[in-house]
Amino acid sequence: MLMRQIQLHAIEGSMILSQSGKEKLQKLYGLADGERLVLVISSQQEKLLSIRSLVEGAKEHDERLWSNIEKGQLFWLGLVDQLLQGEGRKQTADLVKKGFTHLEELLRSAWLVGDISSGTFGYLDHVVGSWIAKMAGFMLAEVCDDVVLCEMDKALTMPAEDVPSVLVVSSPCHEGWQAFDAEAVASSLCIQYDAHTMTCWNSISLVRTADLNEVPSAQVIPLLSYSEATELSYFGSSVIHPKALLPAISKGYEVNLRCWNDFEEPGTVVTPNEDPKGSGTIKGFSVIHNTSLVNIEGAGLSGVIGFSARLFAAMTQAGISVILYSQASSEYSICLAVPSQQAEKAVETAKSCFHEELEDNRVHAIEAKDGLAIIAAVGNQMAGKSGVSGLFFSSLGKAGVNVMAIAQGSSERNISAVIKGKDCTKALRGLHASFFLSRQALSVGLIGPGNIGGTLLDQIAKEKVRLNEQFGLDIRIRAIANSRKMLLDDEGIDLDNWRQEFEERSVDCDLTAFETHVSVTYFPHSAIIDCSSSSFLAGRYVAWLKMGMHVITPNKKAGTADYAYYRQLFDTCRDTGRRFLYETTVGAGLPVLGTLKDLVQTGDNIRKIEGIVSGTLAWLFNNFDGSKPFSALVREAKQLGYTEPDPRDDLSGMDVARKTVILARELGYDVEVSQVPIESLVPKELAALPADLFLSRLDELDGPMLERFRQAGNEGKRLCYVGQVDAGGSCSVALKAYPADHPFSQASGTDNVICFTTDRYLDQPLVIKGPGAGREVTAGGVFSDILRLSAYLGARI
Repeated sequence: MLMRQIQLHAIEGSMILSQSGKEKLQKLYGLADGERLVLVISSQQEKLLSIRSLVEGAKEHDERLWSNIEKGQLFWLGLVDQLLQGEGRKQTADLVKKGFTHLEELLRSAWLVGDISSGTFGYLDHVVGSWIAKMAGFMLAEVCDDVVLCEMDKALTMPAEDVPSVLVVSSPCHEGWQAFDAEAVASSLCIQYDAHTMTCWNSISLVRTADLNEVPSAQVIPLLSYSEATELSYFGSSVIHPKALLPAISKGYEVNLRCWNDFEEPGTVVTPNEDPKGSGTIKGFSVIHNTSLVNIEGAGLSGVIGFSARLFAAMTQAGISVILYSQASSEYSICLAVPSQQAEKAVETAKSCFHEELEDNRVHAIEAKDGLAIIAAVGNQMAGKSGVSGLFFSSLGKAGVNVMAIAQGSSERNISAVIKGKDCTKALRGLHASFFLSRQALSVGLIGPGNIGGTLLDQIAKEKVRLNEQFGLDIRIRAIANSRKMLLDDEGIDLDNWRQEFEERSVDCDLTAFETHVSVTYFPHSAIIDCSSSSFLAGRYVAWLKMGMHVITPNKKAGTADYAYYRQLFDTCRDTGRRFLYETTVGAGLPVLGTLKDLVQTGDNIRKIEGIVSGTLAWLFNNFDGSKPFSALVREAKQLGYTEPDPRDDLSGMDVARKTVILARELGYDVEVSQVPIESLVPKELAALPADLFLSRLDELDGPMLERFRQAGNEGKRLCYVGQVDAGGSCSVALKAYPADHPFSQASGTDNVICFTTDRYLDQPLVIKGPGAGREVTAGGVFSDILRLSAYLGARI
């Protein structure tokens, strides 16, 4: 025999009053055989029609009242006309008209006497709730055959066997009715009807690990125990009112918490059982805002029996809600956290209670501190686990949040701290990062989404899921910018569609806003990747490091800036513990700098470094065989994208000089680019011309270059453009001829070739060879730097 199942749903009625709400109802409430549905409506429609503001208008003789009543009626009738049809439309429209007629009578009375009874508000909520329930009933009747509408009083006395397929229950008419009463009544009906589940829908949010407005990375909590849900609710989280959980706790059924605005999300299940997976020491964080701390201090408190009992008895008699209580082990002071609106009364109550102690100085001071909040961490798995409290308070300290009082229940499922209200956001974000984000979660901002930067984003998109699943590495590209526009996203930009997102959602670039967004405290780590060639941005690296961000770049401008800035850059890394990674500034994706660091740090003596370090010049001289003019090769290289827009940026040798200086500085030499003798391939008479005019006179390079080529050939050698660092730090950049068996002469394409002559590699230099140009290899090198940083931060790579 099929057991009858009754699913009971408490929802906010205002959320069904739209076409999308109607579609959601129809989709949601398809009933299986033998299954019943009880739908409890809560009349939270104040955003649609603020009855209370109408009442206030009547009391204050606001002449706009009468036109507002007319607007309200037109709104509701329009809603009825939009959502309903046939007899349902007519009946509900008549109900609305009748209700507004009665409402106008009440408001005229309020206008005359200048007041209105508090019970009227409950009645008005009931009236509007009945409209919503009637509309819900008719909408459901379109998809269900057996729909019955009744008020809560009747539903509470209806035998279970009389419950139809769909029972729509409207709010009662009594003074003091509140929204959470719908949840409580629904919970009671679950027991009466022997239901197995209850689902509560709200229009605010799903239950998350923290308030989404304050912690954008907050996650939905899939499972809560009754005790965890009660604790989170008590401390301000919009879970479910504890009053509604009492029947569920007595019966042991599950309560589902869902949100209309996230209709497809399954939400949270509140269950009598512990989480079988034991997932997460902390389930979530809640905050009670607008709190004050009442401090009672005095040497006379120590060892006095019954002092606390007197204090709590006095507070109870005065009707003051004590949220948190803490007493120093010395018994010198006691503090109570109370709602801010009760702080003054609490102080007066305490002074009255201890007036004798105040007079004889056994109590020195009773005062309140305002503008505070209580932040609480909740989770059953906290019990018996060492280090949770330490991490909780160290995270607050790291976020720069001062703790004014603490409390922890003996059950160990709650840790609470009183903090300044203005510190709530950074406290929540710091705690959430410590307990919920991967310790390798990285907030990343990328500047320069062009050839290299764009390719890097595509590479990260391809590997992001694998890196997260295998190594726990969570790379969040939260900001992308070029010189004009930027795209910021709290959770992380969808890298599968980043180009479209950047095109459609970007705003004017504001570097300060960009930096602030990337360096948020609620991510464990942050980094900026500079894929531009900007000297200005390179000059910001020290500031970024001081802001707590790591820096990764293929931009050579910082590594070749004034030596004083160069030293400051590395001194700042040492002082802040942040990393500056720049492997791709020499050799693109080749391990040039990493190899050099290893040689130096393991004690090898570097005697000389020689290198073909320009992919552009490598390609030109690897293809220059005298059969084609040198100028034609330059034009071809420009078409292939190997050169800069102005080829003189490559032909001048400045790029090679910068890379040579970077190598020299890695050896500890104080070298400036201006000190390096550079053999430019651009004749002086062409150096200052406009770019288009220079390109038109490019043929003037052909004669001298052909002569150099023939001279090298006569000697059995090959031309290579090389940067060199000698012992002592002397640098040079020049076009040289090398024997056919030299590693430089055996290069092809855009190959970079770097030779290290050292004490260990004296007879045969250590050679690194491979592609030294191209967006794929350069982007891959930057990606490798990201992984190096992640390994430094603790990723298992």
